[in-house]
Amino acid sequence: MANWWEAAPLVEQPQTDTAGGNWWEAAPLVEQPQANPDGTFGQPPEGMVLNPATGQMEDLRSPANPNIPQGGANALALGIGQGTGLNMLDEASAALSVPFGGDYDYNLARMREAERRASEDNPVAYYGGQIGGALGTGIGLAKGGLSATNAAINSGAKLPAVALASGAEGAALGAGYGFGAGEGTDSRLQGAKTGGGLGFGIGALTPVAISGASSLYNKARAPFATSPERAAAVQTLSNEGVPLSAGQKTGSKWLQYRESELGGAKAADLMDEQARAFTDAAMRRAGGSGLASPDNLGALEQRLSQGFQDLSARNTISIDRGMVNDISRTMNRYGEKLDALKKPVFDKVRIDIVNEFMKNKGSASGQWYQQARSDLSQLAQSARGNDDMLAGAYRGLRNALDDAMERSIQKTNPSDLGTWKQLRKHWGNFRVVADASRGAGEAGGQGYITPAKLAQAASKGKNGLAFATGKSDFTDLVKAGQAAMSPLPNSGTAQRIASQGVTAAVLGGGGGAVGGPVGMAAGLAAPYLAGKTLMSKPMQNYLARQIISQPLTPQSRSLLTALVNAQGGLLAGRLTTP
Repeated sequence: MANWWEAAPLVEQPQTDTAGGNWWEAAPLVEQPQANPDGTFGQPPEGMVLNPATGQMEDLRSPANPNIPQGGANALALGIGQGTGLNMLDEASAALSVPFGGDYDYNLARMREAERRASEDNPVAYYGGQIGGALGTGIGLAKGGLSATNAAINSGAKLPAVALASGAEGAALGAGYGFGAGEGTDSRLQGAKTGGGLGFGIGALTPVAISGASSLYNKARAPFATSPERAAAVQTLSNEGVPLSAGQKTGSKWLQYRESELGGAKAADLMDEQARAFTDAAMRRAGGSGLASPDNLGALEQRLSQGFQDLSARNTISIDRGMVNDISRTMNRYGEKLDALKKPVFDKVRIDIVNEFMKNKGSASGQWYQQARSDLSQLAQSARGNDDMLAGAYRGLRNALDDAMERSIQKTNPSDLGTWKQLRKHWGNFRVVADASRGAGEAGGQGYITPAKLAQAASKGKNGLAFATGKSDFTDLVKAGQAAMSPLPNSGTAQRIASQGVTAAVLGGGGGAVGGPVGMAAGLAAPYLAGKTLMSKPMQNYLARQIISQPLTPQSRSLLTALVNAQGGLLAGRLTTP
């Protein structure tokens, strides 16, 4: 039986033969309208449907209609249902009512009217619910193992393959949402086709966009990435109180040149403060502080010498098997290799040392020890360069005395042992610092110790192995300084000023050509303002940021892609709706 609102079927209707036609001929077929259930004819008004339960026409659009659910909560629920169910909540709800005696057409019309009211009266709740529902669909795909993108990412596929899988996933979602948004077979098929195409495009671009956005985000968080080795060097210098520019911290040559060119006096002040702090760090390893100026080094030497004298005055040195073995090793190593004319002098020094202990029944005063080691140091220094073999022999005797004195202190006066060891350590480091301070040029004249000069001094002679193997007190400081503080080519003050002047001239001339005197002034001021901004504390802190960038996990990438694809499918479906 035809629906009551459709056109009536064609029926035979006899007509009077007034035009001379034969009455027995078959009457033509004409349209005969059929009455609506309420006795009216023609199409019912929009929103008017037949309620099969009452048999009466019902106005679904009447605000007083109790059969249409209304309100913000209902709008949210409808939106969530449509978003989760690929825009087919209304069809699904109407179909589920049929087994329980419901009428599909009536319930479908009622649900669609409810959706129309929700979208107009409570758009935030309804469309927010749709978005939330689509997010739930995306989560379900990713967590339920139904995501093609998830499978591609977990298999280790490259970005093009992941984009293709995501495109297929987006096409399926877009087609589903487009199909659900249509009305009638033709409209639904067209919606699926259009939505599938849009969904594929959105899906294919999503992994690429996520990858690019992740890279941009990490770049924005840490503009200039650096290596773990440089980060360790920066941390070492920071612990020593040595300030660094953002360019030095990151290792960016581009940024270092900009700081050099535009930083002006502020950059120069930073370099000066940096040189002072590095020198102070080196001096602290020798028990001092400040610059390596002659006066400061002289005062430090006097203080260390006085420390030795004070300790020696209240301690004695005893000969023991360790000292005998140390002197024997020195003789075995150097004795036969010494120059024939110089060997008698060395032998006399050695015999005098042994006689001192024999004369005093195996011990000697601290004052004698202090004078003996001082004499041995001077003899070694005099022979150094001319006869390194003889210098080594004298150092061997001196070291034998030093070690014997340390063992004597440990045995008879252990409370002095820590101070003794610290003095010996500081004295050895003092000799390195004093050697490094001999550098020529502006830095040496100002009492600065550069990383290059400190490296040269710390790796000389017997210190070389300790420096190379990290056992020297200077290894970490020097390596960090060389890594972060090495000057750029032509980066001196004159070059910076010249570069800044050229930049100002170019910008000033360009500004003058465009804006006259005002433009010229602005152009001339631009480098100064750029330099002030670049060297400001907030900008330096930002440029030097080194945040460990954690790449998105496969699970995060697949979930994010599924969520975007679900939203893309929802959008594609909405765009297909007339």
